[in-house]
Amino acid sequence: MNKMKIGFIGYGSMGSMILNGFLDSNSISAKDIIVSNRTISKLDDLKEKYPEIEISLKNMDLAKKCNPIFLFVNTGEVKNVLDEIKEHLTKDTHIIHISAGLILKTIEKSFSFKITQIIPSLTSELKEGVSLVCHNGKVNLSEKKFVEILFSSISQVKVVREEDLDISTDLTSCSPAFMAFIFREFADIGAARSELTEKEAEEMVLQTLLGTVKLLTEKKMSFEEIISRVATKGGITEEGIKSLETDLPLVFDKLFQSTFNKREKIKRDLDHKYNV
Repeated sequence: MNKMKIGFIGYGSMGSMILNGFLDSNSISAKDIIVSNRTISKLDDLKEKYPEIEISLKNMDLAKKCNPIFLFVNTGEVKNVLDEIKEHLTKDTHIIHISAGLILKTIEKSFSFKITQIIPSLTSELKEGVSLVCHNGKVNLSEKKFVEILFSSISQVKVVREEDLDISTDLTSCSPAFMAFIFREFADIGAARSELTEKEAEEMVLQTLLGTVKLLTEKKMSFEEIISRVATKGGITEEGIKSLETDLPLVFDKLFQSTFNKREKIKRDLDHKYNV
């Protein structure tokens, strides 16, 4: 029997970033990969850059030849794809998906495969940030190691319990958008209260943010150390910190509650879909 290849179904924004990251880091070889996508023309550039990659016109044909299989499709499409290819899968097939809100227990209502859920981050574009990993009980040690080593080529890997996945997702995958919004608003309000342009204010904030990250990562300073060194006793920054201490916890508590509510709705809808 020929060696099974690694399958990738879907080549959207996040899926293409992940697959290209694997290839660029040489963590997997193009000759070991089969890719399918609903719009085949979107794979033209990938095939041109990596001629050894096999392009499959049908998900079923890919499923016959591949294990593991990565699903990089929209959350609502995962069940449709699994239904489409399930007759070509076995109990040893390892399905790896990146759909937030689609928990392992929900998939297991309809399918009995080995399943790993990955929550990637946009920061993997720079090989930074954290990829969250959650395996079901059927995934063996070597399969876990394969996935975790693979994603460590584009990010740090954090294996989490399913119970901790939601909050961990807010802290990692969702966080770039939250942070970008917060600092954009910070800069824009600063500009509005001065003669600075929005661009000038954003550049000031961006350069300061970059320096702060370097203090945290390169100088190994803690959050508390930076706060105490800048917000000196009785100073202006301390007054600003007092305002943040009053208002910011409420903002973040509301943020976590809103994402929790949205996920619960998604989970209920998916649970019903997988129970049918």
